[in-house]
Amino acid sequence: MYLPAHFKEERPEVILPFIREHPLGVLVTVEEGVANANHLPWLYEQQTLQAHIPKFNPLYQLLLEKTSMEVLVIFQGPQAYVTPSWYPTKKQTGKVVPTWNYSVVHMRGILGLQEDKSWIRAHLDKITNWHEATRDSDWEVSDAPTEYTDTMIGMLSGLELKITSMIGKFKLSQNRQEIDRLAVIDHLGASSQEDDVKVAELAKKVREKP
Repeated sequence: MYLPAHFKEERPEVILPFIREHPLGVLVTVEEGVANANHLPWLYEQQTLQAHIPKFNPLYQLLLEKTSMEVLVIFQGPQAYVTPSWYPTKKQTGKVVPTWNYSVVHMRGILGLQEDKSWIRAHLDKITNWHEATRDSDWEVSDAPTEYTDTMIGMLSGLELKITSMIGKFKLSQNRQEIDRLAVIDHLGASSQEDDVKVAELAKKVREKP
């Protein structure tokens, strides 16, 4: 990933809340020169990422054969087009062009299977409870019939990624003069588009942190 220094983000206090808010990560694997992508919801747990897949996913057989492999998981956050007409410096020099603001986190690590049914059940409980809390619902895995959930769990395999590195690219106009940066935040924050507002909120958080 091309990563200019002013967009680089390494602080866990920024990255970890980011992936909790945007948990659908793209798992990138490469086998015999061919790249594959699996889109999975992840749960961060004590320096690991956890997910699950159905055993009929080809990734399951691949991991059975390899035991473990180095992989990349990409988490994508809000994004927004930025028009140069928002920059106050446009009036001074005219030397401005459009750009795209966005946020992304790359996590690398060693991926392996977790086939213990108690591990899978605990993982499903945790990830379900986490997301149910964001809805007007108190549904739990235990609400479904035991025979049904046992059958479903038997069809799944857990994934556990031992994280070796994590890096964020938060491209939020940090390369612009402060007057331009604040203007972008103001315009995006006043937008009717949800992603625009989220980019503005994230830009504020990143700007305010030391």
